[in-house]
Amino acid sequence: MNRVPKYLGVILKWRRLIVINVLGLSLITYGITWLLPKRWTAVAQILPPSEESDPFGLSQILGTGLGSSLSRLRLGAIAGAGTVSDVMAGIIDSRTVMQKVAEQCSLAWYYRIKPSKTELLVRQLREMTRVKVGDEGILQIAVEAKTPHLAAKLANSFIAQLDSFLRSSNMSRGRNMRVFLEHRLAEVESTLALAQESLQAFQSRHKVVALDEETKAAIDAYARLKSQVYLKQAELEVVQGVASADNPYEIGLRRELTAYQEQLRQLERGGTGRGFGVGFGVAFERLPAVGAEFARRYRDYKIQEETYAMLYQQFEYAKVLEARDAPTITVLDYAVPPQKRSYPRRTLITAVVFVFSLVASLAFAFIMEYFEFLRQTKPDEFESWRAVWTQLSAAFRGLVRIFSPKKKR
Repeated sequence: MNRVPKYLGVILKWRRLIVINVLGLSLITYGITWLLPKRWTAVAQILPPSEESDPFGLSQILGTGLGSSLSRLRLGAIAGAGTVSDVMAGIIDSRTVMQKVAEQCSLAWYYRIKPSKTELLVRQLREMTRVKVGDEGILQIAVEAKTPHLAAKLANSFIAQLDSFLRSSNMSRGRNMRVFLEHRLAEVESTLALAQESLQAFQSRHKVVALDEETKAAIDAYARLKSQVYLKQAELEVVQGVASADNPYEIGLRRELTAYQEQLRQLERGGTGRGFGVGFGVAFERLPAVGAEFARRYRDYKIQEETYAMLYQQFEYAKVLEARDAPTITVLDYAVPPQKRSYPRRTLITAVVFVFSLVASLAFAFIMEYFEFLRQTKPDEFESWRAVWTQLSAAFRGLVRIFSPKKKR
């Protein structure tokens, strides 16, 4: 049996109610949208930073603070902290940056908030701000405000504060790095001077000019490896001062240092297992006494010389990093005052209310028609539904009396 004509009959019977409800609610909603406060959204976009090297490796060792992904910004690393853009998004969402942006853009004046209520200002700004990282790593900052110019000003202020924060962190890290290396350089320089004096004194006393080429080449290789061990030990010392014991980078650094030390032990044992010697195969005991002593002193001197050269290279890098004052981020799009409001979206809101009121009116029409059918064909069932309706009405009136304000006598 085709029920479409029956359904259409119900709709036509209740057409007046349906039309009045749908048009009335839609027009009222459209009118209300004109009374709602308008808001505009400005958007700024930042490119992920390009890969940059860090000769000392300190961009991977900081276990607290800014996170691993900022190694390309030379800020420090926490393994597994996500991409660079994710870390930058976290910085933007921090209370420190939020508070500075609110102060710089006079957010308290625009939203009638006392400047002393910083937590309220930060919460207000956080509600207005959306930070999103795209698939390509592009960081998008969207700020919704009550005026177009304020929205653009806030978004661009986030860029400025992010750049200032990263630049300050880089310089501070460079300063700490420089102080540490400066102290180590002074120690190595003193040891190098002593080794050099000892070598020269031995040469003068025993009239020794130089080693044979095989022994010299072996000692030079040994010295380079030994200096690498010293450098890794210095790096590990820095790591232990700023990272937790279970930091992945520290664990990897310990393994690397162990590998270097094992190679060094193999060289020291030599082919005979009796100690470092000529070509790593002849022990010192088999060299003449004067030659062996000269080789030892020359070895100590070369170790300190190689270590000093490596540390000095990192020291120069730290000074450059400390003095660096270049922008740390690349801005793809600065925010501009939007020409079209983002809220309220009158067409969308009105369309949603139109559909909702139409569905609700149709449902009401068919429910009323169903009860009319019960009243005519099944009076007993209709009376049971009527009793339920009466009980629900009484319960609702009771709730109204409970929550309604009591009248004074």
